[in-house]
Amino acid sequence: PARSYAPGVWNVMRLYTRQLVSYATKPGDAGAQVVPDLATGLGRTTDGGRTWTYQLRPGLRWDDGRPVTAQDVKYGIERLFASDVLPGGPTWLVTLLDDRGSPYDGPYRDRTPGHLGLRSIATPDTRTIVFRLVRPFADWDKVLALPTATPVPAARDLGTRYAAHPASLGPYLVSGPDAHGVLAFTRNRFWSKATDPVRLALPDRVELATNIVPAERDRRVLSGQADADVSGSGLQPAAAAQVLADPALTARADDPTTGTLRMLAMPPTVPPFDNPHCRRAVQYALDKAAVKDAVGGAAAAALATTLWPRGLPGYPAITPYPGGDGNRGDQTAARSELAGCGKATGFAANLAVVADGRGPAVAAAAARSLGEVGIRVTVKRYPRTQFLSVVAGAPAVVRRDQLGLILADWSADFPSPNAFLVPLADGRSIRPSGNTNLAELGGAALEQAVDDATATLDPVAAVTAWRAVETLVMQSAAYAPLIEDRALLLASPRLRNVYVHPVYHGYDVASLGVS
Repeated sequence: PARSYAPGVWNVMRLYTRQLVSYATKPGDAGAQVVPDLATGLGRTTDGGRTWTYQLRPGLRWDDGRPVTAQDVKYGIERLFASDVLPGGPTWLVTLLDDRGSPYDGPYRDRTPGHLGLRSIATPDTRTIVFRLVRPFADWDKVLALPTATPVPAARDLGTRYAAHPASLGPYLVSGPDAHGVLAFTRNRFWSKATDPVRLALPDRVELATNIVPAERDRRVLSGQADADVSGSGLQPAAAAQVLADPALTARADDPTTGTLRMLAMPPTVPPFDNPHCRRAVQYALDKAAVKDAVGGAAAAALATTLWPRGLPGYPAITPYPGGDGNRGDQTAARSELAGCGKATGFAANLAVVADGRGPAVAAAAARSLGEVGIRVTVKRYPRTQFLSVVAGAPAVVRRDQLGLILADWSADFPSPNAFLVPLADGRSIRPSGNTNLAELGGAALEQAVDDATATLDPVAAVTAWRAVETLVMQSAAYAPLIEDRALLLASPRLRNVYVHPVYHGYDVASLGVS
C-alpha cells in the first residue's frame, strides 16, 4: 500500500486493505463521500483542522486473528517516511505530518528517543489515534482514505518484500501471482461484515490477471473470458468502435470521465510567454474540438474550459477564454492578443509532450490550430520515464531548452479541488526535478488563497474558496485546459451490481457480484 499510485490499483486494493475511513460503495456523487471504515466515525477536530482524533471499532482482526490496534495504524503510516526503501506513493501524509526541523526517517532508521516513532501521531491506547498536522487541513479525512493510510502490523513487515505477503484486513486474502500472472483473492475467515460497513464481498473468489497488454484485455472482456478491465484505461479505439457499433454491447458499456485533464502549461520563464498577452493568444487560438476529435471524439474525451474536472465537488461550467463557435478557436481574439504582446505575425515555440499514449495526437492537433494564427510550434517528444523527472518537471531544463509549451495531463489523488490545484499552482510546490507546477505559478496572493481554502472546514465555503484559487490561476493564463479524458468500459453479461465509482473511475470492485 505504501507504493501504490493508480486509481485502478486502489480500486482492487479495497478487497484486502482497509483504512480508518473509506469512500462509500455507491455510484455518483454519493460514492465520493468519505465514510467510517475501521474507525467508528469520521475525524474529529477541535482546533480548526490541525488535530484529528479517531476511535477504532471493536472486534477488528487481522487475517491471522490478531486484534487490530491503533499502533498498527500508526506503523502503516510511518512506513511512508522510509522513502529510500519504499518510494513511489503519494506524499500527502508525509508533508502534513513531518516536522521539517527534525524530519522522521521511517521505522527502519528510527532515531527517536526510545524508538517511539512519528511524534505527530499519538496512540494513547489501543483504539485511539490522534494526528497533529503541521498546518490546518480540511481534507484530512480524504487523505486518510487513500490506501497509503492502510495499517500494517510491525511484526509482519518485510520492507520491500511486504508486497509479496500483505496482511489483510478486508474480506479477502491475497495469493500469487501464479505462473500465469494471476492473483487470487480468497475468503478471509477473520473478516466480519458486522465490522465492515463498506465492502459487500459478494464473490467467494476473485481472480486478477496481471501484465496483460491492452488489446488482449479488450479481447478477454469482449469474449466474456473476463468480467471487467480494472486497469482504468478503458477500451482501445478498435474495441471501442466495435462496442459503439453494436447496440447489445453499448447497453453494457459506460463512458465516465476519468478525472484526467489535459492542458498546455506556459511557463512565464520562457519568452515570449513571460508576456500574458502571448499566453492569452494561445488560449483563444486553440481548437479544442479538433483535440477531442484527435483522441476519438465524444466517447474518448469531454471538452475542458477550466482547471476543474467534472468529478470534483462544485464543478463550475465557466469559460474564462471562450473558444468561439463549436470550440474551434477564436482567431480574432487570438490575433488581438498577439498584437498586444508585440508579436502580431506570431512567434515560434517548442512544445514538449510524452512520446506515447494520447499525447502526440493532442500535441499535433493543438499545434495545427496555433499555426492558424502564426504561432509556429515544434513538437518535441520525450520518454514518459523522463518527462516529469528531468524534462518538463525540471525548471532549469525548461528554460535551457525553451520549452514554452508543455502538454501535461493531471488528475487529483482524491476528489477535492485541493488535490487537483495545489500541485499545479502553489509556488511552494516547485521543485528542481519532478516538479508538477509546470507553469511555475506562485506569489503571495495565490499562496494566501491556497492557505485560506486549505483550512476551510465547511464544504460549501471550501468550494467557494477553491474557486477563488482557480480564478487566480486562470487569470494568469499560464494553463490552457484542453480536454478531460473519458474511458469506455464494458461489463460482462453475468456481472451484477455494476456501477462506476466516482473516485476510482472504474467499476467498483468492492461491490461487484456475478450471477
